[in-house]
Amino acid sequence: MNSQGGFSPKSSRPWNGERLYFKGDDYFKDVLNAIRRAGHSVDFEVYIYKKGILGNRVAAALVRAARRGVKVRLLVDGIGSPDCDSDYGQRLERGGVQFKVYRILPPLFHLFLRHSGFLLKGRAAHRLRSFWSRMNRRNHRKLVMVDRNRVWLGGFNVSDQHLESVVGSKAWRDTGLGLSGVRDPVFGLAFNTAWHDKVHRRHWRLTRAKLIAWLSRKSSSHSVQINATRKLRSRFHRDLLGRLGAARRRIWVTTPYFVPALPVLRTLFHAALQGCDVRLVLPEKSDVPLVRLASMAFFPPLLKAGCRIFEYHKSILHAKTLLVDDWALVGSSNFNHRSFLFDLEVDVALQRAGSLRSMERQYGSDFKQSREIQFSDLKVRPHWDRFLTRLFFHLRHWI
Repeated sequence: MNSQGGFSPKSSRPWNGERLYFKGDDYFKDVLNAIRRAGHSVDFEVYIYKKGILGNRVAAALVRAARRGVKVRLLVDGIGSPDCDSDYGQRLERGGVQFKVYRILPPLFHLFLRHSGFLLKGRAAHRLRSFWSRMNRRNHRKLVMVDRNRVWLGGFNVSDQHLESVVGSKAWRDTGLGLSGVRDPVFGLAFNTAWHDKVHRRHWRLTRAKLIAWLSRKSSSHSVQINATRKLRSRFHRDLLGRLGAARRRIWVTTPYFVPALPVLRTLFHAALQGCDVRLVLPEKSDVPLVRLASMAFFPPLLKAGCRIFEYHKSILHAKTLLVDDWALVGSSNFNHRSFLFDLEVDVALQRAGSLRSMERQYGSDFKQSREIQFSDLKVRPHWDRFLTRLFFHLRHWI
């Protein structure tokens, strides 16, 4: 899509094919098949890698690829996947897979930080705060690249919770995107920047500079959003506010964690007041309950402005998608402060009209499997529930 929201000519698209996934079984079937057929490289980056049926399948596929001479790298997050090293690390490395954990958090560090004011002063305290600031920036991306020309991304972690074949109707509702014939090198640059994260400083600086330069090109700036630097985060935030503010027909948002920054909230509020069809699809039951409580603090002003809020009830909702008129975004970013301020994310604007229609159909299905919240529903909530909403609203920057 171009900057005005229309679809780009085929000759200027950064990839040839797109496929949207709304079920984890379909998504990981294609990912695993691609890994089995990989010719020279597999780069796998994920926030949560849990031990289980899917974790075993992915590990086995990666090891088999490595043993036949494919360069295989797996990068998991230190907080999202705290047990992956002990569960799979040695097995993967023995099988020839290059395995890393992104910013491992030392055991009991949270407890130490809480009481460090009594123990450390001056430069030591400053170093501790700097260390915590760095550790607070997590790698929330879910990105798989095979032979650098096939890419998968979205919200799917390596977890049995995403597989209907394993957990049945309790499988989480998520969205992923597969890209084929990828010509844009930005995904590989983003992976390498995280892979070399301030360990191989020379490689990290060179790769980071290439990533920034490539994302500064007009041809890439509207198709792929990667927030690897403060400047890129600011630009993504400005672009998002600009698109939301320019919406004329609709703004449809699906997010599991709706704790927006106030500029985003105000933009949604004003768009609804101006007659734009603003709809939010949020989970009725969240895997992080305190986030749902914080989200409810935003409901009254949005409902008064004319926004429609739907709570998905079939299972836990984990998808992260956005429709603004005919511009559609799929990726790992949530509508919360962590995605905007701290975590590494990757999001892609759909390039094909067929993908847009598929997204619209899924939104229609999600609306039907949700309960629409009315303003009267908020008046009957218990006092303790309202108190917790106010409490967690004040903690929203850390959610």
